[in-house]
Order: sequence, then structure tokens, then C-alpha cells
Amino acid sequence: MDGQHDFSDKGWLEQQIWSFDPKLPIEDAWLPPSSWYTEPTFYRMERDTVFHRNWLIAARADQLQKPGDYVAGNVANEPYVVVVGEDNELRAFYNVCRHHAAAVCVGEGNDCELMCPYHGWTYALDGKLKKAPELGGVRDFDRGRFGLTPMHVARWGELVFINMDEIPQPLNVQLTELHSRLDAMSMGKLRFVKRKSYIVNCNWKVFVDNYLDGGYHVSYLHGGLASQLDLSSYKTEVFEKYSIQSGLGAGSGSENSATDFSDRIGDHVLYAWLYPNLMINRYGPMMDTNWVLPRGNAQTEVIFDYYFLDDVAEDRGFVEKSLAASDVVQQEDIDICESVQRGLESSSYDKGRYSVRREMAEFHFHGLLAADYARRPK
Repeated sequence: MDGQHDFSDKGWLEQQIWSFDPKLPIEDAWLPPSSWYTEPTFYRMERDTVFHRNWLIAARADQLQKPGDYVAGNVANEPYVVVVGEDNELRAFYNVCRHHAAAVCVGEGNDCELMCPYHGWTYALDGKLKKAPELGGVRDFDRGRFGLTPMHVARWGELVFINMDEIPQPLNVQLTELHSRLDAMSMGKLRFVKRKSYIVNCNWKVFVDNYLDGGYHVSYLHGGLASQLDLSSYKTEVFEKYSIQSGLGAGSGSENSATDFSDRIGDHVLYAWLYPNLMINRYGPMMDTNWVLPRGNAQTEVIFDYYFLDDVAEDRGFVEKSLAASDVVQQEDIDICESVQRGLESSSYDKGRYSVRREMAEFHFHGLLAADYARRPK
């Protein structure tokens, strides 16, 4: 590509967006151009479209149980905080003090109010401004106009989501079929056990693409995992704002803890992706969720939360063996995603073609991106 571009170069941006045609059948379609993954213009645009107009994973429900509980985070450079009010209502706000823009809280915890550590501005759990020290001489200061800026928030199962759009579509309406499938796999009986975070030097969409290739890469990249899956049973289903990949466990195979083992995978796997940046993986006696968080144009943080069925969660040996096997898979994915990012930066590559049999979910993802890009501020 010829350097970096911005919104003022409207002709270039239009050409790059519409060089991917979501209306074509997958048999005729080309992958999006490399600019979608390499040019900072797209990352800036995604903040205003993809990440401002869709439901985003923000917390686990077990972190928000009683009044004063809060969880702070950041997605695509937007800081947020989710809090349980004194009335037990769940609320979400931009985690930005209305005085000088510092974060009013970090991490997670429990407090009766939210106080900015910079100048002591203090907010109630419903976001209203309670204290603004040393502003007695300010003219026309309306305390009621300086509360924390709210976001939409919703709980779905054991997960909590935020949405920055003005009038979002209800979250539960979007996920009916997925909820039914996960409920049938005893999702409600799982207990959070551990969190692990990975930094990947690639655009966030590279990591999502890798996840959505319908198992195309598994037999080539993940030898241990492949030995535990019946890849001939693997199938992909596409819904409005999510997709489901599923298949059967192989039922036997290597028990080498350095790769993978059948007790972890079980007899059925379900890999769900929720647009734009959440994966839910349910298999054997466990589940993991993957939060794909852009940390810049070419860097991504992926947060893994691991859950186990109650009886298995107490088996420390099994848990540690399972986490070790999962880590092998994640390191393999990190290596290939970073390799892809380097290739996308090469002058020799612009775009490729889809596997018609495998990459339907990936094609679906790109179509959703194109739809959001079309809604960008003009």
C-alpha cells in the first residue's frame, strides 16, 4: 500500500471498502484487501462503527453480584466501567471523569462511590456527580449535567455486555438459538476458574479470521487438537450476528499432555463467535471465552476466561493439564496470526479467495464489517 490514509482521502477509502463485495456468493467472492488489516484508517473507522454500534463483552456476571461491585475495562480505546447500584441495578458508564478525563476507577472491586484519583470528583453508583471539590467560584455550573456518561448494559447468562449505540437491538433477541444450544450443554453449571491474557502482534480481525475458518487450519496447525476431533463431522452455521462451528470428539487419541487429550475435548465441541469480538468454546467438562480486544492497529489482546463443571473444577491436576493443552493451541494460533500480519504488510499480497466448504463464517464476518463500514460518519 502507498503509505497511510485518513478519512479525508474519501476516494481511496471508498475503493478499499467496496473492493470486497458481500453480495457475491462465496464461490465468486474475494477476501477483503490487505488495507482492512494494515491501514490505521480502518482501525479508526472501526472505533466509530464496529465497536460503537454492537454489543461488546465487558465482564463476567460473577464479578458483579452485590451493590458497589464494579469492573473497569477498555475496548478499542474506549474506557468503561460496569457497576451494581445500591438498588441492585446493573449500569455501565464511560470510565471518564467529567472534569479532566481521568479514569474514575481501575480493575475491579467494591465501593460505595466512584472517586476520580486526580482531583477527587466523586460519583454515586448511579453515575450522578456527588462532589466536585473547589468549584465554588465557577459560574453557571450545573451539577446535574456532569454525571458519568452512560452506556447500555445487558446480562446474558453469565456474561455482561455493553453497547455504545443510541438505540441498540436487544441482546437476547440476537442470541436465542445459541442460548438454547449452550443451555443444552449445561452452561449454567460451569464455574469460572482462571483468566489468562495473550498479546498478539496482529490486527484484531486476523485473529477472528483464524477462528472462523471452519476448522480449515486445524489439521495443519494443531496436531494435538486435531487428534481429538472428528474433523469429518465439523460443520459451520451462520446466524444474523453470530456463527456456530461444531463437531464430534474423536473419542480416542494421544494422551500426551503437551498436546491435547480426549477427556478435555469430550464427545462434542461447540465454537461460537459473537460479532464482533467474542468467542465461546464449549467442550468436554469445560468452556473458555475469548475476548478479542484491539490495542492498536497491529496489536491485539486476547483474554481467555476458563470455566469448569463444579466437580471437575476441584481436580487441580485436570485443570492444570487442560490449561497447558489450551496454551499449546493458543501459542500455535499466535505464531500463525503474527505470520499472517507480516504477510499482509508485504507488497506481494492484496487479497485471496475463500474455501467454499470451510470459510462461510469468515465470509459472514467480512460482510458484517462491510455493513458497519457503510454506516461510517460521512
